[in-house]
Amino acid sequence: MANQNNDAVPAPASAVASEAIKLPEFWKNDPHMWFAQAEAQFHLAQMTKDDTKFWHIIAKIDQTVICHVSDLVSNPPAQNKYGSVKDRLIARFALSPQARLEQLLGSCDLGDLRPTHLLAKMQESATGLNVDDSLMKMLFLQRMPSNVRAVLSISDGSLQKLAEMADKMVDSSSVAVAAVNVPAPAVGHNPDYASLKEEIEVLTAEIRRLKADPTRNRSRSSSRPRSRNDDICWYHRKYGGRAERCREPCTYNRQKN
Repeated sequence: MANQNNDAVPAPASAVASEAIKLPEFWKNDPHMWFAQAEAQFHLAQMTKDDTKFWHIIAKIDQTVICHVSDLVSNPPAQNKYGSVKDRLIARFALSPQARLEQLLGSCDLGDLRPTHLLAKMQESATGLNVDDSLMKMLFLQRMPSNVRAVLSISDGSLQKLAEMADKMVDSSSVAVAAVNVPAPAVGHNPDYASLKEEIEVLTAEIRRLKADPTRNRSRSSSRPRSRNDDICWYHRKYGGRAERCREPCTYNRQKN
């Protein structure tokens, strides 16, 4: 009896390469970097066929993007399919040099970004604009907090090193501001802390009283004999005539009279 080979037939190398391609959603705000990401995956998967790369791109873009290349989809060119769809999408979605220059000069703000992240954003906007290092440094320093700018303006080193230094200074400033704005309360010396502590004691006593007598919250009547202190607030029970506050209902003053 002849031996039968039950092993599964291995998938073709091209199919394995296609499975390895996982493109992100199309980045309308940065098509150059999206295609760089796609080409990195094509390279790692050793995918070189023009047709295969073209259809990978077409399969990934959504309806709002594919309408810009509908003619290429309906009637693909005989040669350079991938290059054609790449050039079209970059032309339709990439910012013009003028728009990138305006973004570099006016729209790149620090905000919640770290200085190194801001620098990366500025450098991306400046791609292809021939912005020299001195101008980039000036634009970067303008967007720094005044205390950071004062130090960086007299510091040597590359712009990247200055941005890394700015990261540390901004982080340190944030910690210092937090320490100033949220001081540790000194018990017995901080009147706000003492008042807060007193309020907490009042609420704690009230909660304990309600837990001990849950029916009191629904009815004023009680089966147990009422003590003379039941209608005296916590402040007068604790401080008597020295109490500076009173919590209604309280009969302390009426009982004294």
